[in-house]
Amino acid sequence: MRPLTIIYVSTAPGARTRGVLRAGPLAWRVARRNRFLGRWLAHGEGYPDWTVRLFHRAHASWSNDEVHEAVLTTAEVGRLDGDLLHDSAEDIATYVAKQNRYTSLHAQALYKQGVRASPWRLIASPLARFVKFYIVRLGFLDGAAGFAHILIGCHATFLKYLKLLELHKASSA
Repeated sequence: MRPLTIIYVSTAPGARTRGVLRAGPLAWRVARRNRFLGRWLAHGEGYPDWTVRLFHRAHASWSNDEVHEAVLTTAEVGRLDGDLLHDSAEDIATYVAKQNRYTSLHAQALYKQGVRASPWRLIASPLARFVKFYIVRLGFLDGAAGFAHILIGCHATFLKYLKLLELHKASSA
């Protein structure tokens, strides 16, 4: 028998419910709701941000990724109701600095994997990200906070591929 685990998730922003898990899957995915510029995002890139955050340690582990580590498991993954509440930024300067650091690490990881970037990808990837999250996933409904969150994400995508181009250029010089 697995040990009893208690987690807290919201059923709506501000509301709390306690879930007790005794049986079922060995790993659980929950919708992470990101708070940005003082607002809980409900659309776009900020919600739902599905992520495995509850798991039996004997059947899952963290990846070694330097950016956005993920839970690795071959076990069945269930879905929890409610939201995992996540404050994604203390302030804009800290958030942008973190994004800059992540883009460097991500570009380096892509470089090590042999991924190539092109001027076309430099333009197309941020644009595709904007269309996907701001238009298709209705990020515009999150107001100014949603717009800023998505624009910073698009800028991060641009920087990631720009830094990847720079790494390839430096290695061929």
